[in-house]
Amino acid sequence: MSSSPTAPPTIPVAVGVIRRSGRVLIARRPEHVHQGGLLEFPGGKVEPGESVRDALVRKIQEETGLRILP
Repeated sequence: MSSSPTAPPTIPVAVGVIRRSGRVLIARRPEHVHQGGLLEFPGGKVEPGESVRDALVRKIQEETGLRILP
């Protein structure tokens, strides 16, 4: 009897690309976290009951200190 592989759970995330004057904002992940040292765009997991937009606004504020205007 063989078992079928199961797909990993889906985790909703929001990611933003911030451009200004021909430049793109990226950040380096802290060394002590999963995939530490790699580059990434700001963003992260969408919390239950949170919209993708709200998650992105929250994560950009948390990670960069930037405030997204409506």
